[in-house]
Amino acid sequence: MAKHQSAQHDSVPLKRSKLSLQETPAIEPPIFNPRYSDPAFSKPFNTAFRDRLVFEDDQSNARLFNTPYPAASLPNFLESTEYLQKLREELLTEAYFHKSNDLYEFYQSEDLRLSRKPHIAAFKNAIYSQKFFSLMSSLTGIDLDPSIIDLNGNQYHEGCYLLCHDDDIKNEKEGRRIAFILYLVDEDWSAADGGALDLFRCDETGYPVEVTQSLVPVRNTLAFFELSSVSYHQVAEVLTKDKSRISISGWFHGPLQTKLVSKTMPFIPLESPAQDISLESLLNPDYLSESAMANIGNVFLEQSSIELQKFLRPEIYEQLVQELEAMGSVEGAGTDKALWDVVMGPQHVRRYSRVSQGNQDQIPTTLARLQRLFKSKVFEAYLTKVTNLTFLSANAELRMFKKGDYTLLHDHALERNGLDVVLSFPHLGEGTQEWEESWIAGSTHYVADKANLLTLYPRHNTLTMVLRDEGTLRFVRYLNARVGESRRRELSAMYVVNEDDEDEEGDEDEANGDEK
Repeated sequence: MAKHQSAQHDSVPLKRSKLSLQETPAIEPPIFNPRYSDPAFSKPFNTAFRDRLVFEDDQSNARLFNTPYPAASLPNFLESTEYLQKLREELLTEAYFHKSNDLYEFYQSEDLRLSRKPHIAAFKNAIYSQKFFSLMSSLTGIDLDPSIIDLNGNQYHEGCYLLCHDDDIKNEKEGRRIAFILYLVDEDWSAADGGALDLFRCDETGYPVEVTQSLVPVRNTLAFFELSSVSYHQVAEVLTKDKSRISISGWFHGPLQTKLVSKTMPFIPLESPAQDISLESLLNPDYLSESAMANIGNVFLEQSSIELQKFLRPEIYEQLVQELEAMGSVEGAGTDKALWDVVMGPQHVRRYSRVSQGNQDQIPTTLARLQRLFKSKVFEAYLTKVTNLTFLSANAELRMFKKGDYTLLHDHALERNGLDVVLSFPHLGEGTQEWEESWIAGSTHYVADKANLLTLYPRHNTLTMVLRDEGTLRFVRYLNARVGESRRRELSAMYVVNEDDEDEEGDEDEANGDEK
């Protein structure tokens, strides 16, 4: 199956609650709401789950949603509210580790199966009990393996999220079959606080396209759904400053009924016509002298990357920004309908807006000139001069990222190796002069072997060049609510490097080594 390729996350423990717990004798496992094991409930629920029907129970207020795939919400899942409060208190005393990469930002405990705290241990014993496995099997009709279960505590604070993914991890014989979450949030948690469990509808190719169901966390509610190749979901960004989205989550495993099918994402190449254009009319003359290009080449040779600020002539950049802003907030910077007309997906891989081939006539004059520059032989010659590389082909796109957008490391969207060249011209919200690093959003990260190699932020009138070779990947970090109305706008190109260049460099290195 396709796999998400995560970058390294931080293993920084979250400060524990000040509540101190003394050693307490083992307690009895909690009692589940008896309504859910009553055949009057479980039989019609099972039929609805199996046949993908809507189900509602007036007595318990339990609900089963049938779209985009079966997902259940069982309120008042634990009988004792006193036990529930003790469970929450103990959970807050666990050590939490910061989990942060292209896909997520949240805090997770160690495996709760190892916890010796009495109420957590009792909950673990209840989840592992034959009674609970029988309950889940009777509700879903899925054969579950009682010897395999995952169990963790999670905290999502303001700005935390988990982007679109499917949890569909399996081998040829067994895998995750059901994902479940027990919510331990504050009683007054609402949709305005964020943190909803969003479920995605997939298109005919099996890729997620839009959220069609959102489950707002409710204290003492068990949510669960069957995992499959189309069970895409996310935890929406938490927006509240005053509360944390606290939960216990995990997966039930079981034998598979079908063979694995590997999906590949179609690759759509962009045209790159060769058109000559004047460098002197567009670029800052400080970057065009022989000495300047030599200096750029020296830095690039040493670091395989470089950032060139004030890359365009000041009057050209000013004209570019004015033309975009003159289009209005809708076309130039805001809802991306008139100019940035295509939303790129699928959402388990990426989400941002692009100017389509059919919308090229809407591009303002200066931006159109710059796009032709990036596709021209004269600019290719300039890149060769400053990088000492030659190129076989190139593609380019005009991209815009707004709040909620991102790209992920995923084998459905692996990029070809080459030279990444990005010209940045962000739109910043009112009162903001520069893209704020403190937002922890919208930055480009280059990673290899789970280590972050380079971080780049959108800067006014700045060109970045990065040579991305074998094993190096990149992603744009999720734009969270802190960015407000700011937009990451850019002309992004990738130039495929002639591999003979690298062979020649290797021959030169060997020759130089022989002389020593």
